[in-house]
Amino acid sequence: MILTLEPPRSGSTGDRLLRALERRGHAVGRADAAPEVVPTVFVSPAPSGSAPKLRAWLGQRAPAPDARLVVLTRLGTHPDARSARLRDCWALEESARASKLPVLILRLAPLLGPESPLWLRLRSGPRLPRRGERLLNPVAEADVVETLDRALSDRAEWRGWYEVAGQEVWSLHELAELARQAGPPLAPGAGAWEPPLGEMEEHRLAEAGPWLAHFGLSVRPLAEQARAWRAVEERSTA
Repeated sequence: MILTLEPPRSGSTGDRLLRALERRGHAVGRADAAPEVVPTVFVSPAPSGSAPKLRAWLGQRAPAPDARLVVLTRLGTHPDARSARLRDCWALEESARASKLPVLILRLAPLLGPESPLWLRLRSGPRLPRRGERLLNPVAEADVVETLDRALSDRAEWRGWYEVAGQEVWSLHELAELARQAGPPLAPGAGAWEPPLGEMEEHRLAEAGPWLAHFGLSVRPLAEQARAWRAVEERSTA
């Protein structure tokens, strides 16, 4: 069973990923309602929230022999980051490593998928900072779900930290153009900047190779996946 340290906010990254994992057959429960001995603990701070107090929570429980942690933070996580949330993510990672439990840390690039807040915001035709020049390695949300599924199903070794970011480099302007081709524009203000724009400014371009190799993944180009999202939407509204 996957236990959540804190209930993720509805629609947040953690909430969406957990719901997707449930659809794949993984049981999900609240850690505060679980027995003292716990299996896999899922920790994912919301982009707008502070990091959970992992060290204090673990201090109240005796880990099971097979207990393990999966911690989702974000690209840009660093002890000297300008963003307080990214510094919080670093402290969370350090607490996980200090737990002496098997830890898998995934630093997520901006997630894109048919229901992801960032994709919905881009489809609304927002004004882009710095004319959309910022370069990013966005990752398809479905590829993150597949990564977690493989880890939870023991198809990948439970160790280390990985930057989960796409192989392709896109400017924010190019992503907005891709979203514009995905169908009629959405209402202004749809979706959200996830992560916040200030955090995206601290993202450096990541190397996808270690993540893909460790989990045995081969991912489709983002534009190809976006066309599939549009086809599904068109069928559902036909």
